[in-house]
Amino acid sequence: MSSKRSRWLTRLTLSATAAITIFTIFTTFTSYLAAPAAASGATFQDIAHSYAYQSIISLHAKGILNGTQPGYFSPKKAVTRAEWVTALDRTLGLEPVQAAVTSYRDVAKKTWYYGWIEAASQLNIVQGGTSATFQPNSPITRQEAALMIARLIRSSGRSGDATSSFTDTDEIADWALDAVTTVNSYGFMKGESNYFHPASSLTREETAVLLERLLAYSTKHANQTASTASSIRIGWQYDQTVQQFENTVLQSNINTLSPRWFFLNETGIISDYTNSSLLAWSKQHHKNIWAMVGNRSNLALTHQILSSEVLRNTTITQLANAVSVYGLNGLVIDFENVDGQDRANLTLFVQQLKAKLKSQNTVLAICVSPDYGTDWTAAFDYKQLGAAADYLILMGYDEHWGGSSIPGSVSSLPWLRESVRRFVQTTHPEKAILALPLFTRNWTLNASGHSIASSDISLDQQNQLVSRSVSKPIWNEDIQQYTVSYKDTQLHKLWLEEGRSFTRKYRLGQDAGFAGFAYWYPGGASSDLWSSVKNADRFIQRGL
Repeated sequence: MSSKRSRWLTRLTLSATAAITIFTIFTTFTSYLAAPAAASGATFQDIAHSYAYQSIISLHAKGILNGTQPGYFSPKKAVTRAEWVTALDRTLGLEPVQAAVTSYRDVAKKTWYYGWIEAASQLNIVQGGTSATFQPNSPITRQEAALMIARLIRSSGRSGDATSSFTDTDEIADWALDAVTTVNSYGFMKGESNYFHPASSLTREETAVLLERLLAYSTKHANQTASTASSIRIGWQYDQTVQQFENTVLQSNINTLSPRWFFLNETGIISDYTNSSLLAWSKQHHKNIWAMVGNRSNLALTHQILSSEVLRNTTITQLANAVSVYGLNGLVIDFENVDGQDRANLTLFVQQLKAKLKSQNTVLAICVSPDYGTDWTAAFDYKQLGAAADYLILMGYDEHWGGSSIPGSVSSLPWLRESVRRFVQTTHPEKAILALPLFTRNWTLNASGHSIASSDISLDQQNQLVSRSVSKPIWNEDIQQYTVSYKDTQLHKLWLEEGRSFTRKYRLGQDAGFAGFAYWYPGGASSDLWSSVKNADRFIQRGL
C-alpha cells in the first residue's frame, strides 16, 4: 500500500470517527435535554461561581431543570422557547398534552417538546411568534419571558413607574411593556444597572432564578386559594357499557358518576335501570353516584306527572325509596322539553323531592338550559329552582342545535360567556355546576352554506375526520375554536371541540367560581382531552 493511500485512509478513518463522535454528542445532548431530570442531589461542574447556584440545584432536584450534558449545566447558555416552556410547565406541575389538533405548524407531533408546548398553549400561557408558528428553537428573549410570566399571574400590569427607571425603556416592545412592568413590580425580573435588556436572550441561570421565584409565588398563592380537589366533576354514563364507563372515569378527573338509571313512567312507578356492578365499583373507587332522573324529552308525559298531585307524589316516593335502597349520594333531575305551563309544578316537584330527601342527606341537582327567553326554558324558574335544589347544572351547549338550518358551534366561548353571565344573575356560583360538551356536530351544507343535515359525533370521530381532511383546521380567535371543512359527495363543516377550546370553557367556569363541572358525555372524549382538563385543575390549584 502506498504511503499516499495510507495517509488518505487514515484521514478517512479519523473523519468518520469524528463524525460518529459529533453525532453521539449531539444525540446525547438532545435526549438528555428532553428527558426528565433525575430527582437526585447531583451537582454540575460549571455552576460554582454562578449567582443562581442554589436555584439550579433546587430546581434540578425537583426535576424541573436538566443539564446540557452529564455534569454540565451551561449557566450562560441561551434558552430556547421550547426549553423555556418545558421548564415552565414542570414548575407549574403540568403534564404534556399530545393534542389531536396541533396549535402551530412548526411544532411537529414527533418532537420531544410538542406536548409541553401544547399544554402551555391550551392554558393561554404562550402564543406563537405569528398566529400559526411558535419558533421553538429560537432563543427566548427577556421580554417574551416577562409576557408569559405576566399571563401566569393574571395581571394586566401596574403603572408605568416600575419601568420608568430603566434606561432602555424605549427598547421594550409595546406588546411587552405592561408585562415588564408587572414582573418587575412583583419582583420576578429585575434590571441590571438600570437596564432591562428586553431583546437579550434569557440565559439558563436567569431561568433558574426566575422559575424559583415563580414556584415560591405559586406555592404561596396556592396556600391562600381554596383547593379544587374536592370540587364536583360529574360524568354522565351514555353510549358506553359499564366497563367502558369505568375505564373512562379512571382516565379522567370525574369524581361523581351520573348513570341514566331512572325515567318517568305514566303510572308514577319509575323505570329503574340500576346496575349493581357499577354501584359496587363506585364504592371501591370512592366515587359518588348521583343517579340521573330523565323524562326522555317527552313533553306530554312530563306534564301528566307534574300536573297530577297523585302521580307527582308517587314518583317522588319512588325516587326517595331508590335512594335509600341503593345508598345513592344524590339525584340529578334532567327534564328537557318541558311545557311552559308546567313551570310552577316543576318547581313544586323539586321542592317536594328535596324535602323528601332531606332526612337521607342526599344531594339534589337539576339540569337547566341557558336562558335566552325561548319556549325551551319557559318552565325553568331559575331563582326558585336554585333555592330548592342543592345545585343547578347549566348545560353549556346547543348554541346551534341539531335541527337548525344555520350551522355553527355547539358552544362557542362568547356564547357560553353570555350564558354564564345571564345565569349568575339568578343563581349563586357556589350552587352552580357548568356542564360542557364532549361532542360536536358534523354539518352537511348546501351551496348557500345552510345546513341540510347534521349528526352528533364523538371527539374521536371528529379527529378521524380531521386527519383525513385535506384542509387544515383554522383557529378562529373570535369564538376560540378551530373550524375545518371537507368534501365527499357534499360539503361538510365542523366546529371542533378539543383541548385548546375546551380549556377556555373550563377556565370560564373556574373564573366564575362555579362549584364544579359536568361532562356530556365522557364516552365522547378523546384521550388527550383528559390531560388538558387535569392541567386546568392543576393551574388553578397553583393559585394562578
